[in-house]
Amino acid sequence: MKNTAFFSRSVVSLAAAAALGLAASGGALAQSSVTIYGTLDLGMSSIESTSTANGATVASGDAFSLAGAQDQSTDSRLGFRGTEDLGGGLRAGFVYEIGINADRGDVGNAQTRLANLSLTGGFGTVVVGTFMNAFQTVRDFNTDVSLAPGGNFMEFHGGLDGRSENAIAYISPIMNGFTFSAGAVSEDNVTTAGANRTGQEARGMILGLGFEQGPLRAQLAFADLENTTWNNTATPDSHGDARNWALGLSYNFGFVVPSFQYETGEATSALAVGESGEFNAWQIGARFPMGALTPFVNFGDGEFEFRSPGLVVREDTRSWQIGTTYSLSSRTWIYAAVGEGRISGTDAGVSWRDREEGYSVGLVHTF
Repeated sequence: MKNTAFFSRSVVSLAAAAALGLAASGGALAQSSVTIYGTLDLGMSSIESTSTANGATVASGDAFSLAGAQDQSTDSRLGFRGTEDLGGGLRAGFVYEIGINADRGDVGNAQTRLANLSLTGGFGTVVVGTFMNAFQTVRDFNTDVSLAPGGNFMEFHGGLDGRSENAIAYISPIMNGFTFSAGAVSEDNVTTAGANRTGQEARGMILGLGFEQGPLRAQLAFADLENTTWNNTATPDSHGDARNWALGLSYNFGFVVPSFQYETGEATSALAVGESGEFNAWQIGARFPMGALTPFVNFGDGEFEFRSPGLVVREDTRSWQIGTTYSLSSRTWIYAAVGEGRISGTDAGVSWRDREEGYSVGLVHTF
């Protein structure tokens, strides 16, 4: 009955990265040698989850971790980046970054987060590989403890993946505060055995337009994606199209930095059962800088509709989170947050709701 994953799984993630979305790569382009960098994020978390149907509890659970709340704020990671001066104003750069599960040795370690090569000159930057895209740039406008209850709302709601894989993108130079990005992928991984085929084809693009001048920041992202799969068949057994767009805004008043995000998408499947779906979601938030202390608050609301022959499922999503960060130095800070995320709907006459609430407290160090 939970169909919010329809968008995230219906097409292969591809991308164009915005300038801020390529922050990791951009840092590499300023280096004259290889740099090792990373983040360790460890803390305490407590999460309570409840599922109800027609008002009655059908499942519940509690999870507590004393030192395993990494991936709750900045994600623990280890990376390498560097650049080479090719002459004539042209530079080559690289980034390779892996995820770290800092409190366990055998779960979620050494998974590739970023892996890309880039060329930069007066024309801008061309990047190839795996990198964060313009949709992630939009989501970064909202400050929260991302994977604690009430955080990471767009991914919870079913938005487009913020990481692009096997992709190529162009990022323009900054012109009067504006930055434009465009990228595409055309991947064909199909094997043929007689009249039958197995594999998938993925094609599409993501466009980004960013603006930053003084206290105002804005980012727009648009995606048009297509994915076709075969499973030892003469004709495709699935074909999906998806269009998403997202907008992020923030304005720094000094004592408060409000932010706003809006994201919408639609996806259709022309084959199989003819599934289709669409969603709309928005999120508002604000940070309140007070020297080393920066309290924050955010609230999100959205809706999702999934359709197939003879079936229409509607779902509502909502989240909130309140917290703060406290800087111990330029590289070390503490975070604390409490929040809630929930999704509800009606399926075959049964009203249901899943809710997750709890808190996270942690320490982050970057190097």
